[in-house]
Amino acid sequence: MLGSWLISSPVWAALVACPEDRSGHPATVAYVDDGDTVRLTTGERVRLAGIDAPEVAHGAYDRKPATADEPFGAASRQALRAMLARSHNRILLRYGRESTDRYGRRLAYLYLSDGESIQANLVAQGMAMAVYMPPNLDLADCLTLTERAAARNRVGIWSLAEYAPGIDTATGVPSDVQGAAIIRGRVLSVHKSTRTVWVNLEGRVALQISRRAWPQFQGVDFHAWRGKTLRARGWLIRDKNRYQDWRMPIESPRAIEVLSR
Repeated sequence: MLGSWLISSPVWAALVACPEDRSGHPATVAYVDDGDTVRLTTGERVRLAGIDAPEVAHGAYDRKPATADEPFGAASRQALRAMLARSHNRILLRYGRESTDRYGRRLAYLYLSDGESIQANLVAQGMAMAVYMPPNLDLADCLTLTERAAARNRVGIWSLAEYAPGIDTATGVPSDVQGAAIIRGRVLSVHKSTRTVWVNLEGRVALQISRRAWPQFQGVDFHAWRGKTLRARGWLIRDKNRYQDWRMPIESPRAIEVLSR
């Protein structure tokens, strides 16, 4: 049973800003791995493009230790299961422009049979956050608007300080951070090489903007960020060396917010 922190259906439905879409091809979900990954009856694993949900517990594998549920991890998976049950696990599926991730999962936008966006529904409930990974930005604008409404209402993950206002890099990144995260920190320095822009935050955390992403940042003066506080979202990678302990690859300017000017 989902906890009392979930918004009632009439309320969160009004917060979903993404338009209905019935253009996808039909599929049936056999199993829900977590709040952003499902398996189809065909055996295909599908990762929901444009969002990231908290991680669920898993056992040890490939030299990786067992982990516990992140806050709202189990709730996010249950919210997705409940949503799919409304359509008897039948969905409409539209693959992203980049259709496969590095784990071999298919990247796609999922809709219920009436065209309702599953991604937007999860974000509206505070069960997932928007992420920005070009070229799969089809729902970026509407998911951003939906997330802002959920954050204002402090539902789900937005009731947690690690999401709002985000992990403070100055006080240190928790060692058990998994998957995507939101961080905030003051910029100490900016270095641009022929391949990468490194934005170094307090607490030995670096934002990594690769050359392939530079066209997305046209007109942005990276060096003007020095001394300012940024809020960024993406996948935190443990990368302990003489320059930093953590790095976060950034693919889109949507993933960075300047908090102080």
